[in-house]
Amino acid sequence: MQKRLKILGIIGGIGSGKSTAATLFQQLGAVVISADDIGHLVLLLPDVKNAITQRWGAAVVGRDGEIDRRKLAAVVFADTEELSYLKSLTHPLIAEEVRRQQEQYKRDVKQLCLLDAPLLLESGWDHMVDLIIFVSAPATVRWNRVKNRGWTKVEWKQRETAQFSVEEKARRAHIVFDNSGNTDHLRTQVETLMRDLVPKG
Repeated sequence: MQKRLKILGIIGGIGSGKSTAATLFQQLGAVVISADDIGHLVLLLPDVKNAITQRWGAAVVGRDGEIDRRKLAAVVFADTEELSYLKSLTHPLIAEEVRRQQEQYKRDVKQLCLLDAPLLLESGWDHMVDLIIFVSAPATVRWNRVKNRGWTKVEWKQRETAQFSVEEKARRAHIVFDNSGNTDHLRTQVETLMRDLVPKG
């Protein structure tokens, strides 16, 4: 009997460690779909680039002629109307590619797939997954992590405000990982869940 592909979604506050958890899942044999990576590719599409530059001009274009994601973020996260426009432009294309990859993994008879999509709930993509994991970390820990990425506190707060609250995300999740400690602590939780979801034999 063919085993059905289980699809997990992972969410959390910014700087909670979702990408670290996704990497651990991948190291342990799961396949990972990154909505952010897909989003990067969507910004390279000529129609998308044209629409973005028509709306926001050269201010969001980098020296290489491509859309500069940090400049674009500075514009859209400061204005909910602009953010809504960008989502209407890119999210249908991202969702289409997510579904394509999921179907491919089903055909490849994979057992566990993780969808790493920061806006999983906000975009209404929770119907694409079987279970939702919330990665929890205190705000002070998350701020230190994003600060180390070179973000300002304004950037962090703007992006947090554009998402559901961490309390709402935790409420809507089926599983909570504690990532207030080190990577080994997180790895143990990932390993335990994978043993439960993908039994041997």
